Amino acid sequence: MTKSGSIYLRIGILLTVLGFGSLVLMQFNMDFRLISWADDMQPTFGIVLGLIGVAVLALPFLLRRKAAEAPQQQFAQQPPQYPAQPIPGQPPVPGAPQQYPPQPGQRG
Repeated sequence: MTKSGSIYLRIGILLTVLGFGSLVLMQFNMDFRLISWADDMQPTFGIVLGLIGVAVLALPFLLRRKAAEAPQQQFAQQPPQYPAQPIPGQPPVPGAPQQYPPQPGQRG
């Protein structure tokens, strides 16, 4: 797992434990000091925080799957590459954009 995946994992676990743990502690008239300011918003705050933690936990796995699929599609859809300037002495490449000399009154 990459370093950024490890960070997502740690943050996700922390948010999940704080969110769902606050719901359990609320039943015993206890709370985490870190989120004691949100006692008035319980249990909604705990549920939302726990779900955000689960989403952060799933993020590295979704990004890894998306990155594995991307190279297959990338090579199949690239347009042909043409040189920016025609090479002197070479015939023009069919389908390449044509270079025209500047017209009078226009910048070149």
